[in-house]
Amino acid sequence: MSTRCVLPPVAAAKALAAYNSRRRRWLADSVFADQDSLTVALHPPSEQQIAEDPDTVVAWVRAWRGYAGDGRVEWATRRWPSFGTQEVPVRLTLAGAGRIASAGGREAEWRALVMRRDALVDRLGPGTPELSAAVAATAAKWLELDDDDFGRLTTIARWLNEHPDSGYFIRQLPVPGVDTKWLARHRGVVESLLDGVRGSRDLGIRSLPHLRDLALCDPGLLAGSPRRFATSLEELTALPLNPARTLILENKEGLYALPPLADTVAVHGGGYTVHELAEVPWVVDSEVWYWGDLDSHGFAILDRLRRHLPHVRSLLMDQATLDRWRGLAVREQSPTFNEVSHLTASEAAALESLREGDLRLEQERIPWPYVLEQLLAAFVRDLSAPSSGCDARPGSK
Repeated sequence: MSTRCVLPPVAAAKALAAYNSRRRRWLADSVFADQDSLTVALHPPSEQQIAEDPDTVVAWVRAWRGYAGDGRVEWATRRWPSFGTQEVPVRLTLAGAGRIASAGGREAEWRALVMRRDALVDRLGPGTPELSAAVAATAAKWLELDDDDFGRLTTIARWLNEHPDSGYFIRQLPVPGVDTKWLARHRGVVESLLDGVRGSRDLGIRSLPHLRDLALCDPGLLAGSPRRFATSLEELTALPLNPARTLILENKEGLYALPPLADTVAVHGGGYTVHELAEVPWVVDSEVWYWGDLDSHGFAILDRLRRHLPHVRSLLMDQATLDRWRGLAVREQSPTFNEVSHLTASEAAALESLREGDLRLEQERIPWPYVLEQLLAAFVRDLSAPSSGCDARPGSK
């Protein structure tokens, strides 16, 4: 038989392909879904092809005579000198999204999609003109939810729409089963639906603040305060501090182990959120140092900070440090190749050397006596240290 003759399983595969490619548009536009159609040409054989393989052609015709699937099979009369007049199937027409889905083996899925689509639009509507598109765009996510989670999704989306500025924390939201973990898993869907309802992805809720660890290496800078504490960026900004020097570092253990340093405050950088410290006035007005890991991410973070604070200096992030302690470096599993343009020549050389060797040297691997030696050489050439301050023992608390 001709390789072009289309059997029912091949037509089903074409219907499935159409379903997969059109499903989202169908969900967004029910009128289009009802009016859409798919025509599958069945490619009847020629007289020569029948002569070459008559048994297979007969089986093909019988397959379509016995077809009990969706759609309408159209037949046509063919007159061949050698085989007389024969009726052969020429095309399968599937009218409407439901029949295309059924022919492709997705009838139950399509039915579930339509039911949940209608429930979302009914519960959240009328919304903006983009609501149907937002519902359709998130179908892959909300279809996989069980009935309980789908109910939570519709309820929380509606509640947040009706209370756009609640200011609640997640656990205060009055929807059973919606907690921090649930919203973390489904936040993207909720935000997309809200965007379709009211044109904004803002949930109107509060999150617990990201706390920054801080060490007063000169307790006299803030009399009566703990030497080490954690606070939000907002409260950090409001502290009545005026240090001569701020040391930003990524290793919390190192922060707790710093020695007494006159007129110095140390702050945990927070990785790629380090630039937020450029919003703190007393940081901006001080001499700023940054000490991060000797790896691609450490230099990317330094580059980001220097974009906001051009005067920042780095500590132990140069070629000399890498050369001296290269034996303590390990392979960098997930390097970043972000463009950096705010590094000094020595910093850039160290980064290039790390990338060539696919290496990273973490802060805490550098021997602490050497760290203290370099720290004091950089900070305190003529220091009368305060009588009490940050402990000088690594890891002390």
